Amino acid sequence: MSSPLEPYWALIETNFPLGGPRRHLIDLLGREVVGALEAAKLLAYQRMSDTYPCPRPGGDGCPRQVIEMSDGTYHAVCGNEPRECEDLVLKQKDVEHLGVDPKTLCDAVARALKVKAGFEGLDGLVGVFKVGIFIPDPGVRQPVFLAVRCSETDYAEVLDALRSRQEREAFAVLVPTDRFIGDGTARQLASFGIPLLPLDDVIGVEDSGLTALVDPLTFFQRIGQTGPGATTTAPSVVAQALICDGKGKRVWRDLDDRQYQDLVAAADDYLIFADELTKSVVKGAGPARQIATKVKVGYFRMIRAAVSKTVGYFDPAIDGPADQVSDKQIFQRARKAFDIKHSDNKTWTLFDSEKPENHAVYHLNPDPGATFAFVFVPAS
Repeated sequence: MSSPLEPYWALIETNFPLGGPRRHLIDLLGREVVGALEAAKLLAYQRMSDTYPCPRPGGDGCPRQVIEMSDGTYHAVCGNEPRECEDLVLKQKDVEHLGVDPKTLCDAVARALKVKAGFEGLDGLVGVFKVGIFIPDPGVRQPVFLAVRCSETDYAEVLDALRSRQEREAFAVLVPTDRFIGDGTARQLASFGIPLLPLDDVIGVEDSGLTALVDPLTFFQRIGQTGPGATTTAPSVVAQALICDGKGKRVWRDLDDRQYQDLVAAADDYLIFADELTKSVVKGAGPARQIATKVKVGYFRMIRAAVSKTVGYFDPAIDGPADQVSDKQIFQRARKAFDIKHSDNKTWTLFDSEKPENHAVYHLNPDPGATFAFVFVPAS
């Protein structure tokens, strides 16, 4: 089964090309993901690390220096005086520096997305690569590029530069995530028929390499499509849905009328199915399945805010819809309508909760195998 790679793509975007001591990468990404990436040769040994990232960066002696000891261990030692952190005792494997080779990464992405690999660096555009060619029909060749930046302004500039270089040729752009893509940039690219695909939405990893979590053809078939029909706010979009099949990562979908009807017809395939268009929530399985109608729109808006929170915990008072009062109580009522409580009467199927300083915050963390589909009206 594939593992999701959201933290990996986020690191790629802000630390390109990604690299560091194995122990540090495991702390950031998790042992399972690092192991899968190594097995797929997407993280490879490059050298022994002579430094180790500091938990309090900023001092003159940062990062910590790695020193090999006589007993075969390695110590990451603070270089500041006085020392600001204790020595970190490491094994040899911990300080082996693993890194990402851009060509290996692009070739793996091309295979996963069914693109003919053809890696090229672009002169004058650091962190931008030609991944390969999408061939929808004989004689039609559409370039696919990967662009890596870590600010909205930088993405706007490099994507404009790409469009100028390609002149009128249709192409597609891959980015690690869309968190730095401005709404104006996304709309402009769509109007020119240039699809923009965030890899954290569609790429996972198996021991054999990267794998697509969705059918890539649904994305690449939009290359060259211009006009209102190419944008996510087009009238044909009747709903937006967050879907989890219990196997891969959660994905957002823009649904036209046919796709919406197909999803509604498959409602019984999901442990929890919520539909803002009909204001209904169906949850549970078998005789215990429950159907609620006339569910408040405010509950859908609160749940949408909660599931859209991708970094850190969701605080209803801070992250909830701005015009809703008593946010904590609204979220608790919404969770009761949308989520399923476990038999211990303390924990839930979808949302975890924490109470730092006796203040409740929440996190979407579905039980393994839990399936759900949350259908919302299109965002304005």
